[in-house]
Amino acid sequence: MRTEEGFLFRLYRQSKVYVNYLLDRVIDLCNLFLMDVYRIPWSTAQNIARWVARWVGDIACLLRAFPRLSTYRIEGRDCTIVFVGLPHDLLEVRNLFFPQEEVCPQEVGRTALWQLSRRTQQWLADGADLVICQLCRIYPIRPWAPIHFTIPAWVHQVLAIPESPQSLISGKSFATERHRLNKAQRDGFSYRFSQSNADFDHFHHHLYLPYVNTRHGERALTGRYQDQWQRWFVRGGLLLVTQHDEPVAGVLCYLANGTCFDVERGVLEVDPQLFRQGIETMITWYAINWARDQGAKIYNMGGSRSWRSNGSFNSKRHWGAKVVRYRRIYPTWTFLARDLPASLQEYINRLGFISEIGRGFYGVVLAKAEGTVEERDVSNELMAAKEHGLDGLVVLSANAQPAVIRS
Repeated sequence: MRTEEGFLFRLYRQSKVYVNYLLDRVIDLCNLFLMDVYRIPWSTAQNIARWVARWVGDIACLLRAFPRLSTYRIEGRDCTIVFVGLPHDLLEVRNLFFPQEEVCPQEVGRTALWQLSRRTQQWLADGADLVICQLCRIYPIRPWAPIHFTIPAWVHQVLAIPESPQSLISGKSFATERHRLNKAQRDGFSYRFSQSNADFDHFHHHLYLPYVNTRHGERALTGRYQDQWQRWFVRGGLLLVTQHDEPVAGVLCYLANGTCFDVERGVLEVDPQLFRQGIETMITWYAINWARDQGAKIYNMGGSRSWRSNGSFNSKRHWGAKVVRYRRIYPTWTFLARDLPASLQEYINRLGFISEIGRGFYGVVLAKAEGTVEERDVSNELMAAKEHGLDGLVVLSANAQPAVIRS
């Protein structure tokens, strides 16, 4: 009997690995189609195709998580968090909530999706301050708690390209950028567009990989050489930043239907001197100017994590980018708590999470237990949300209905 059970379990595990592989390929194809849907000439057909691709990808994402998700408990000095989801995003949670602590997440088993609501209540009753569930966007039965909100794992930020890009860097807030760009010109920096295979090879190995791996460490997600070459380089190309005609940085970009997509970036061997000279400002500025010369009206600056304190998010919003839906299949994070410690509540507010409500994006603000927020604080938060490219705020508390405030 035990031998038979062992055989069935091994068969199940092998089947699950194979099915997950197929589902990953479906999600991958849907992601590619969502980026390529602009090639369809009619806007109505684009919207229908995008809707179909999202739903097929989301269903594959839902099946990918079925029937159980890994569950981890992270205990720090000031709070305890339970995370339900993929190991890679566990690293993101650990880095986000315990940046200064050496914590060791403990895997506490796997949670069946149909037991998630009951288990959430149990974890909160057993001392967890916060439960975070990574779920498919269309997952129908969300766990509930007095304090709860959901954010997309990723967002895109887009910038409308003006007739004169120079207007983007006018004003006091761009004084540093103007100084860096002027100095860059004197120091021999320029740019050129390339579709040379040799340039792509140099970009991938000496610019892109060092940049992503150094920037994100163990949380880095790097694209494969062949995928980048086939999907983006062949149909797009490289915008290379050069110094005295030698490539020192670049962005893999792709033009479609009046939009220039910033797909991947890289800086030569992550040279600290280049960063001191403002290389990231140069990449963005040169890409905007090149995109405008090609007739693009929108510059899609790429994906960012959906909290406003994120470094990538901040560098893009500084240019005046607006938050839009991520153009790939993405999971969501649902946050659940009963009564957050004051220090954790303040920390969450400082992180600046972004919630997707309908077709809009709103900054999450946790209010006091009675659901109140000072009028002055609301005004300041609304102003900040507008500057960050959001549609407004959603104010949450344990004892009141969520209040959506549009800017």
